[in-house]
Amino acid sequence: MFLVASCFLKQDVVEAPARLHVAEKLASETAPTHAIADLTGAFVNPDPVYLPSAGFVLDPPGEVVVSVYSSGAIGRLAPDDVAGLVRYVREQFATSA
Repeated sequence: MFLVASCFLKQDVVEAPARLHVAEKLASETAPTHAIADLTGAFVNPDPVYLPSAGFVLDPPGEVVVSVYSSGAIGRLAPDDVAGLVRYVREQFATSA
């Protein structure tokens, strides 16, 4: 299972696996803005308080493969892009095993 914390609507996240033809289930949850920033180093907009987009994709051992930090409205990891990257990373791990 992949956990997605994003600005995407929860319904869009939950429906993404079927649309993208991947077997994983996605869960969409919320967390306090400053807690996420403390863990990730992401920016926090001071007023109003919100977390501009920040995204991470981890490989099977848990290492960061790609990260995206934004200080504005662009720079998001889109579900289609992440699904493609996950497939690529899995193929690389399968061929190196």
